[in-house]
Amino acid sequence: MIYIDKKGKEPLYLQIYRQVRQEILSGVRKEGEILPGSRSLASILQVSRNTVDNAYSQLVAEGYLVPQKGIGYQVVAVPRLMVRQQKESIQRVMKQTKSVKEQKVIYDLTNGSHSNDLFPKILWRKATLECLDRLEYEGKLSTLMDKQGEWYLRSRLLSYLRRIRGIQAQEEQMIITCGLQQSLEIVCKIMYNQDVVVIMEEPGYHKARTVFENNGYQILSVPVDENGIMVSELPAEQGNYLLYSTPSHQFPTGVTMSIARRMKLLSWAKEMGAYILEDDFDSELRYYAKPVPSLQSIDTHNHVIYLGTFSKILSPSIRMGYMILPEILLECYLEQYENYNCMVPLLNQYVVARLLETGDYERQVRRMNHIFRKRLQGFESEFVEMGGKLKITGNGSGQYFLLEFSSEVTQEELIQSALNQGVRVYPTMLFWREKADCPPSTLFLGFSKIKLEDIHDCIQRLKVAWERWLI
Repeated sequence: MIYIDKKGKEPLYLQIYRQVRQEILSGVRKEGEILPGSRSLASILQVSRNTVDNAYSQLVAEGYLVPQKGIGYQVVAVPRLMVRQQKESIQRVMKQTKSVKEQKVIYDLTNGSHSNDLFPKILWRKATLECLDRLEYEGKLSTLMDKQGEWYLRSRLLSYLRRIRGIQAQEEQMIITCGLQQSLEIVCKIMYNQDVVVIMEEPGYHKARTVFENNGYQILSVPVDENGIMVSELPAEQGNYLLYSTPSHQFPTGVTMSIARRMKLLSWAKEMGAYILEDDFDSELRYYAKPVPSLQSIDTHNHVIYLGTFSKILSPSIRMGYMILPEILLECYLEQYENYNCMVPLLNQYVVARLLETGDYERQVRRMNHIFRKRLQGFESEFVEMGGKLKITGNGSGQYFLLEFSSEVTQEELIQSALNQGVRVYPTMLFWREKADCPPSTLFLGFSKIKLEDIHDCIQRLKVAWERWLI
């Protein structure tokens, strides 16, 4: 039976089309069945004949009906397997959704997103309007972009990085990307060689490791200590090496690579002819000391590829990062990517450039440092009150810390118990390539998505969840 809602927003012919289609898919209308004529159905439904004809024409175009001369529209066989699989898929998704709803998350201690109040909405809106006028004046509203990104952004960004991070480079060496993973994808393409070995810190950033694995690279893990990656454990024999490192704020341990260790690492790279991927992902977020100069700033032999992002200061959702290539690799990039265009929206590039130009970006950095410092202090003071069974590991920077339990307990037990109280915390296991080496009772907690006033309630929930391991 077909029902028509003449007061609804959906066109009448679409209402007829959807209901007849559903009757065919569900088996209500069988193969070979003749549908009512358009004149007859139009009379029953009190609509125009053209409305019914339009619905039938769409069903014919999609293969649900076939016109039979002198007879009418006949139902075509529809494979039942397709319908059954669709239903099973929907049921599976509904079951998973129900499972998630049963454990409602009140506080998500992630570092992968921000609380909404952190985005500089007023500044972004103001800069957007200014940049729309500028783009119109420059005649760029409807043009293709340079593969490396807009010069306006590259020049303003490089000026900022020279002053804040000590970067030594020219605008021509900078490429604007959709974030770290696209930057790594580009590096993988321009350096691809069957013999290249990627060296990664252990533990290290799992999403970077995934990019290297997906590009077919062999991966070698090297441990990290309190001074960063252990240079003494790096290969001593000649080879083709690409080393990924987070020297200013090692992910996830939080340690800062010492200057002595940095010099040894650069010396190793020079001797081996290796390249170092310096991921400087949150170096601007330091709460008790000034940012540490980048590794690239002390590299005198052009062996460092510098990687950065706007995700931590502005928002992960704008998907914008950048990298600076040594000149020899820049030549490879220009050759391979000659016919490419930049994938970052032009307007967003102009808006970020404008924020850098006016100093609003640096004011946002100071704001984020103030907010995150307060949040980190809030967690530290609350955990201290929970007793000596817990230890916070970090170096007063970034948007996360590690929480270590002295009791014998697994990450899975801690995570599930916290979730039962409405708090989502995260394992550190995924950062370890060798899972057996991961400390079993250590968790990863971020504070970028929780407001300061909610920290006390969050900790009280965790105290209830973990009570048996705190005694």
